[in-house]
Amino acid sequence: MMRMRILILFLLLTASVLEACAAGGAAGNVNPSSAGMKDPLGDDIALRMIRAYGGTNEVLPPIVVLEAEKSGDIGSPSITVEFDISSTSIPNVYARIIHCSADWTPDEDGFLSDVNNRTTLIDWKIAPERATYSRYRGHFTLPNQQTRIRFSGNWVVRIYDIDTDSLLGETRFFAVDTRATIRMNFMTDFYQPRYRVSGTAYTIETMVRDLTARLLTTNLHTVVLYRNHRWFDPFIASEKIRPLRNPGSISADVLGMVQAGKIFRLSQIPAQNEYRVLDLTDPGRFPSTGQPIPLGLSDIRRNGMFMQRADDGAMISRSVSSVNDEFIPVEFLLDPTPGGASDDDIFVSGSFNNWKPDRNWLMYFDSANRLYRLRQWVRRGRHNYLYANGRIGADSDAALEINYEEFEGNTAAANNTFIAFAYYRELDYGGYDGIVAVGTGTMYGNK
Repeated sequence: MMRMRILILFLLLTASVLEACAAGGAAGNVNPSSAGMKDPLGDDIALRMIRAYGGTNEVLPPIVVLEAEKSGDIGSPSITVEFDISSTSIPNVYARIIHCSADWTPDEDGFLSDVNNRTTLIDWKIAPERATYSRYRGHFTLPNQQTRIRFSGNWVVRIYDIDTDSLLGETRFFAVDTRATIRMNFMTDFYQPRYRVSGTAYTIETMVRDLTARLLTTNLHTVVLYRNHRWFDPFIASEKIRPLRNPGSISADVLGMVQAGKIFRLSQIPAQNEYRVLDLTDPGRFPSTGQPIPLGLSDIRRNGMFMQRADDGAMISRSVSSVNDEFIPVEFLLDPTPGGASDDDIFVSGSFNNWKPDRNWLMYFDSANRLYRLRQWVRRGRHNYLYANGRIGADSDAALEINYEEFEGNTAAANNTFIAFAYYRELDYGGYDGIVAVGTGTMYGNK
């Protein structure tokens, strides 16, 4: 009888330990910020990840060229939207597209953002049976038989639950009506960093020239630059958008008219560093055990050095087989020495969260081991990422005032692509911000 009681007690304790591990780790080492680690497959529908890319190629930017014959090296006739959902059955969802201004303010005009301009033409793929974090992956093409892209400019794709009409998530894409050209000129510059890193920066001049001789120069009002695949980090030079919301010490000028166009200048853009690479494609190194897998040795501070070229900020999953195509729990480790823990909140930002970290990607400092830790679910594939300083918003879970200096350093040797969009105030339908040109470049020329 005593042996039976001991056996029952042992089984109960074992079950408790396994439950704690599944929730995020052993007692005393649980990351309180890793909400995703505690979010198994349940009855409620939840969107885990969403992204958009050009055509059917996941490394291309989500840029639609409205007239296919005008598509050159930049832009595609269509985009693909791909999203992962946790649900016990095939989700009943629809996607709606909403037109936005140059600074991503949604347009309320019913012609621009028609509430009926939506699609349910979604192809579904089921995750491996063992998957517990996300069960279904949907993807669709825009434009399609149900949804048209009539206007150039910024567009938001929103995914809704049909049963409750609740918003599950959103992503961004661009539509271009090519009526002008862009040439980008890069110059070395300097800025005053917050941390003791190199002050290397860029000045980027974007020359926009009319191709049609029909554009009103006064209506050509804004150029916005993005680092490739980082569509939530704009650099804005504008005659129209006030106040400008550029980060840090970045300055913006519109240098006036040149022959049939304008020059827009952005100065003191930090060069940043080459991205770190997280390759989860090998199931032998990262097996689907259901337990968080440390990424080997902890990452360390960088100040102008990197080990390998990355993928320009993209996520690449095309080499992942269907039997391994799932989310797996991993543990990010960051060694803050020398210097110790930061006074700021530290986040992991990368292609796995669309370069838009929030509270779920907030690291915690393990004072016993002097390491920053984060346990999170990451979709299997090859990812690019960085460690970011910031803070949690007072009225949201968003990461604000993002800065990549303290743990990533700064170097002109990074070869990250910048993409520039030129905005023109169209006069139809009450007026809206259309995109008339797109260009790309790096400090070392076009890729």
